[in-house]
Amino acid sequence: MSVLNSSFAPISRAGFVAGRTKAQVAVVLAATAVAVVPLAFGVSIWSWRVVVCLAVAVFGAWNVHGRSLIGLLAVKLGFGMRKATGKTHWTVSPWAVNQVVGVIDLPDATGKRLRTFDIVGTEFDSAAFLWDKDNSEATAILQLHALDWLFQSDGVREGRVTGWSQALKSCADMPDVSRIVTQARVFYQLNNFGLNAEGNDFVLQDLAEAASDMRISCGHDVIVSITIDTSKTRGDSMKDTGTVAGVSRILSDRVQSLVSLLEYSGADLDDVRWLDAQQLRGQMKCMFSPEAISLLDEYGGLPDDVALSTSWDEYRDYMHVDAMYLRTMWVDKWPSDPVPAGWLHDLVSNGRWPLVLTQVWHPLPLEKAEHKLNNQLMELERRDKINKKLGRPTSERDRSEALETVNRRKELAKGYGDVEYLGYVTVGAPTLDLLEQATSWVDSEFRQRSAHLDRLRASQWSGLITALPLGQAGRK
Repeated sequence: MSVLNSSFAPISRAGFVAGRTKAQVAVVLAATAVAVVPLAFGVSIWSWRVVVCLAVAVFGAWNVHGRSLIGLLAVKLGFGMRKATGKTHWTVSPWAVNQVVGVIDLPDATGKRLRTFDIVGTEFDSAAFLWDKDNSEATAILQLHALDWLFQSDGVREGRVTGWSQALKSCADMPDVSRIVTQARVFYQLNNFGLNAEGNDFVLQDLAEAASDMRISCGHDVIVSITIDTSKTRGDSMKDTGTVAGVSRILSDRVQSLVSLLEYSGADLDDVRWLDAQQLRGQMKCMFSPEAISLLDEYGGLPDDVALSTSWDEYRDYMHVDAMYLRTMWVDKWPSDPVPAGWLHDLVSNGRWPLVLTQVWHPLPLEKAEHKLNNQLMELERRDKINKKLGRPTSERDRSEALETVNRRKELAKGYGDVEYLGYVTVGAPTLDLLEQATSWVDSEFRQRSAHLDRLRASQWSGLITALPLGQAGRK
């Protein structure tokens, strides 16, 4: 059975020389040169200059748990500046910029062959991306929250749907954007209610019971991932595709373009985070074990010395990872009739069952999109001819679908791209019985909307990868 690596590799595995980064090597060489050159002119080996330079060389080369003492000092100073000024300066080591800070092994679509992805730091504070060197793909993972939906007018709701549609069309116009993944998540969160109140014993007892009942509730957020294929980059950015730093710049440009478009899709732009390696590990750890939230630092990062998971078992149609039972299903039938905006809102806003609704959007080249629409229109015309021969009227659904197809062809002629999409739902529960209840509820929610879910039997592990906040769902 193929399994996910339980922890990210330490930084020493990505070293430049003997597990040391380029910055460490430069410090050691510079300090050694300054110490050795004066010796040729008769300076004593015990002079203060030689001793200080050698101490700097040792200090620069020394690693603690895969991190240099210089890097650790920079992190400590950075967090000290945060606390002193109340502002974000450094939240990761400056030596991690454009450097591999970890690796992760993921199974392919068959769940058999493992592929290695590098986790690369960026020039932005607390941000990293997944780098698939074999396919020249870089993925950035963003965490955000959606603005209120329930009490919004129909006009606002329709505007947000239109905004997301425009965002996808804009990404389709970027030839190197190969995949957009959105994950609406419901997860267990622990609540810590303080009971320092004074008063009647009966009141305090009631408060204690209420706090116990509300110790665990459901939180909600959205993960948006964008993947670029640098082999398809065109224009002035092509010169940057040959280096990790260049790939980082291209990806950051695409991320900023996408975030600016999310403003019209109902995203709270004041709460967007580009996740780094430790924060990604923290998100996955809490997905498998909600109690692990106590292990995270103040920025949501999981320390490198804490295992991502300690036990996992794959069964025919579910997974058991640490404290959670998880089942992934594929949306094999979408509603055939038009649905209102936010038709899955009840599903992703529920307060009982942890789940991840994963949607994958692949921008299509204009030629492929046009070919797809032509085939769709030909099929509608064929059905219309059959209906006429049988003396049956064309259904309103076929008419509206044909009109929509014609309109899409007109948009293609104007240069607007198209997308294809996939959908997955992963449900979780602390016991197998509760997992069956959660699955039944999710199934009924989809059936009520003329959609259908198919369990990924005998491939639950690769299915679980679609639910992880890594942007790898629908990977081709």
